[in-house]
Formats: sequence, structure tokens, C-alpha cells
Amino acid sequence: MASSGYARFSLLPLVVLVAGCGPGLPKVYPVKGKVVYKGKGPARDLTRYSVQLQSLTDPKELPGGEIAEDGTFTLYTRVGGKVIPGVKEGTYRACIVQPAVEGGPPPKLVIPRRYISMETANLQYEIKPEPSEITVEIER
Repeated sequence: MASSGYARFSLLPLVVLVAGCGPGLPKVYPVKGKVVYKGKGPARDLTRYSVQLQSLTDPKELPGGEIAEDGTFTLYTRVGGKVIPGVKEGTYRACIVQPAVEGGPPPKLVIPRRYISMETANLQYEIKPEPSEITVEIER
């Protein structure tokens, strides 16, 4: 019986490292969300587009995540060569990024052009030190 208690405690450091709290990794918080058209529901035609955030205090901080078929997304932060799930606490502006296409032009834009630029999208979100869910509401 004593060995099972030891096994539980010995896994704790592994869980902490996997959660992104290990040495050298920033403190991030889970952020999920959905992209919706104002008054019309999920933006299903934005599958493979991405939501991109930019920190107002550190413009090099650019968490983002790909939009799924149901309009949902999970945000990730790049730290050095690693991509970790979550976003640092702070205020961010956001935009929608078209999917990358190899060897050809980007697909036809299905949303107003203003949403693909941080400067014109007029989208802003506050990430708090807790799991967050955000809704990116855009017009057609």
C-alpha cells in the first residue's frame, strides 16, 4: 500500500512540467473560444483560418490558434522553439489570419478585409490568470 502513495507523488513533477509551469516556460492560462457572425452563429466557413492575438504591452507576443469546422479554436503561445497551450495574462488585440497556401494565391477572402489586420479589426480581449473562453464576433 505504501508504494501506491509514492507512485502518486512521484508523478506530480511530471504533471507540473507538462502543464507548462516548468523552468524556463512562462505562466500561461488555457484559452478557448469561438468565432461567430453577429446574430448568425458559428463562422463555419472560416475553417483553417486562424485567430491571432498580439499583446498590447509586448507586440512580439503573438499567440494564436486554428479555427475548427464548428468555429471553435484553442490558443497557443510560441516560446523559443516550443509551442505551448495557453496565453500569458494581459490585454491583446486580435485579427483573423487566412490559411497558408503553398505555391498559390490565398483563398478568396470570405470576411471583410478589416478583420485580417490588427490595426483595423477592432477586436480586443483581456486574458486573466484563469482558464478563459472568448468569443470573436465579426460581421459578414
